[in-house]
Order: sequence, then structure tokens, then C-alpha cells
Amino acid sequence: MSGPPIDPVTMGPASAPGSRLGRVAELGPAYLISGTDEAKIAQARTRLRARAEEEGGGASLEIFEPLEGRGAPDSEAFLAALPAISLIAARRYLVANGVERWRAAEQDAVATALGSLDPDTTAVLIAHGKAPAKLAGAVEACGGELLAYEAPRGRAIGGHLVAEAAARGFELEPAAAKLLVERLGPSPLRLSNELDRLALWAGDGGEVGAVDVEAMVSDASEAAIWSLSDALLERDPERAVSIAERLLAQGENVTGLVYSLASRLRGAHAALAALEAGRPAKQVESGLGMHPYAAKQLVARLKRISLEELRAATTAIADLEVWCRGGADYGDELAFTLALRRAAGTTAAA
Repeated sequence: MSGPPIDPVTMGPASAPGSRLGRVAELGPAYLISGTDEAKIAQARTRLRARAEEEGGGASLEIFEPLEGRGAPDSEAFLAALPAISLIAARRYLVANGVERWRAAEQDAVATALGSLDPDTTAVLIAHGKAPAKLAGAVEACGGELLAYEAPRGRAIGGHLVAEAAARGFELEPAAAKLLVERLGPSPLRLSNELDRLALWAGDGGEVGAVDVEAMVSDASEAAIWSLSDALLERDPERAVSIAERLLAQGENVTGLVYSLASRLRGAHAALAALEAGRPAKQVESGLGMHPYAAKQLVARLKRISLEELRAATTAIADLEVWCRGGADYGDELAFTLALRRAAGTTAAA
């Protein structure tokens, strides 16, 4: 007897806190997972993979990813796999990651195919951000589920972290949660990774206070971005790439880094242009809208770079923003590394 479909993230019974679908129930025919909470989306994929391997081994799961992290998953390959029959696994799981990048015609084709899914196949579509309306309608029409995981914003982040810590078996003081956000930024994935680390340190039933966070969690958000922009202004590509790799490993996404970095470089460019136009350094510093010490340090660094070099660095980061929207033939992280080297003055081809 078939039960209701299951949420691949929580895997918990419908009556359990934080869950509305049953672990022992059968999976539904299709799911559309969407939202801005990359930690929850990653958790969904991990648990889905574990369930698929438990039930039918690795052969039961097929994943369609964008090539080298760029563009959209191969819709034609996904469509060709839907009607296939597995001679190994009782149930097949087909996962397409990044479906928000499919063109309208591709969405139409997949939406039509979802209407005639094999009963032993579960199709999982993952959209980072807003769910495409056409695919959402098709998933619902075939009896599937829409699962939206939106990252909390603003003041809600602290309460969310306290609840997530409780789910991991330890108590996170509200003041400690606030400090975590101040030091690491709002990235759900990075905060989730840090909670995992704190859970290991605290142990089951342990407590983590602001003093603990102060001692164990370095300020890896704002300070690191400043260090990255400083490395570009000092024409140090190796240090810039090293800082960028650390930020990416902590859960920062390239788009967010580009936005922050571009903003700082534009400010530096405007400051240097004002200096070269004859404005006094003190006046330029006061117009930067920064802490006086930081403003003084920035103006001092501008003496080591020409306006032409800074303009080229700003252009390199602006080009990267275009590439991150689909203008490059390689992944975001590689594009980021190449752009940083170019921005720091490396002209040789990588």
C-alpha cells in the first residue's frame, strides 16, 4: 500500500517537528526543490543520494549537472533517461540540478515528459532561487511535491541558527548566534558548516556562548573581502587567489564575492581619480564613508597603483560578473581565479 510522498531533506514523519512528510512512505513521482537556502538544498541532495544507494545501489541514481558548473543541465539527456528501464534497481532516481537555467523550450519538453513518468521513476528538479512556474505546475500536475527552502534574512537568521543548533543537539546562545552572523556573514552554507563544527566541539547537550564563538570563529567575511581587495591593489595575484580559495571553501559564492569586490574597487577607483585631480588626501579619505583608519590605509595603498591599472582591475571584475551570468565556457570558480589574476596584473594566459 502506497503512502504519501516524502520530503528528501527531513525524511521525518508528517507529525514530527520540522517535517511534513513520512520517512517510511514511498517517494512521490517528482519533486521540484527550490530556494535560496543552499545548505538545505545540499542536505536534500545528500539524503536523497543515501536513500537511493540504500535501496538500489549507485546504479539507481543518475545526476544531470551543468557542464563544469556552467550553464544548465543537459535537458535532452534528462529527457532521454526518463523512459529508460533499469534492469538493476527497483526504483530509479533522476536528478537535474540547475533547472532554473533551462530555456523556455526545454522547460516545455520536460514539463510534458513529467506527465507520463514511469511508476518506478522519481524525477527531482533542483532550482537555485525561484522555481520556474512551468516546471512547478508540471510537478504538481503529476502528483509530485514542491519543496521550497528559503534562507532566513536579517534578524531572523539568529533565531534560525539557534533552532538549527538545537536540531544538532547543542544549545547556541542568541548572542553567540548574532556573533556568528557578524563574523561569517549570512551565507546559509557557511553558517551550516560552522554549526556542524560547533556541534562536534560542544557535544550532545553542550552549550556554545558568545565567548566560545569569539575564541573559535575568526572574522572571515568582511575582513577577508578587504584583504582580497588589498591584494589586488598591491598587485599580488598569488595572495588574492589564496584568499579567494579560502572564502569559497567557507561557503561564499562567487556572485556574492564579485559584488563585494567590485564595490570596493569602484570606490578605490573614484578615490584615486580624485587624488590625481588634485584633491587633498584627507578630503578623499573623509569622502570614502569608511572608518578613518581603514580610509587612510586605502589611500596609502593607492599610491602603489596607477589609475590605468586600477581601471583594468575593475574591468576584469566587471567582466567576471558577465561570465557568471552565462558568458564563460568554464566554471565560476575557475573564472574567478582567472579574473583575479588578471585584476592583479597577471597578463600571461592561465
